[in-house]
Amino acid sequence: MEFIEFHTLDYSATPHAWVADLYGLRKEVFADRLNWKVNIKNDIEFDEYDNERTTYLIGTWKGVPLAGLRLINTLDPYMVEGPFRDFFRCAPPKQALMAESSRFFVDKTRSRQLGLAHLPLTEMLLLCMHNHAARSGLESIITVVSNAMGRIVRNAGWHYEVMDSGEAAPGEKVLLLNMPISDANRQRLLSSIARKCPLSSAQLNSWPQRLNPLHTALYEPQRISA
Repeated sequence: MEFIEFHTLDYSATPHAWVADLYGLRKEVFADRLNWKVNIKNDIEFDEYDNERTTYLIGTWKGVPLAGLRLINTLDPYMVEGPFRDFFRCAPPKQALMAESSRFFVDKTRSRQLGLAHLPLTEMLLLCMHNHAARSGLESIITVVSNAMGRIVRNAGWHYEVMDSGEAAPGEKVLLLNMPISDANRQRLLSSIARKCPLSSAQLNSWPQRLNPLHTALYEPQRISA
């Protein structure tokens, strides 16, 4: 799996090509496929939470983005206290050692086109989020998920606390998860990946790598035909 890589990138007003591609993939996943009410302009999904306080995690195969998520510290404005506020009764936490994960996705269509449907990309992205959070000194990640996604996260090995539950729309139940950063959760994520795709400890420990900003102008993404 030498061509699978995961990187962290900070927001930039002139985004790296991977981040620009990520915005387009988010439009395809959240607007076109899931029919979420998200902000679409110029064929990308982008909102006020994509700003200088944001860090992106992006998974790529031979330089082609396949998966991603967005992290924002809860001391900064974030989605649970914004558009998700009315879903829950509990007060949105404001803690320095807690970040919110949003826009988590794996592009199944692109993965299938590249012959990668067998890879545990969801588990890999979760591990990268855990690795990054641990390196950053965070104690937990919060996120809003559906019941189905909550089961996927737990089956991957990341055990969590349900802080609250609510409805995003009539009949559409959502959960607010508090996902602790712990050795036990990391080991379960590693075991889940190992059952599906043996990888070296060195590779798993290196994810995600911080992308050098000097590379921003040098990268041109490969194009995937529909």
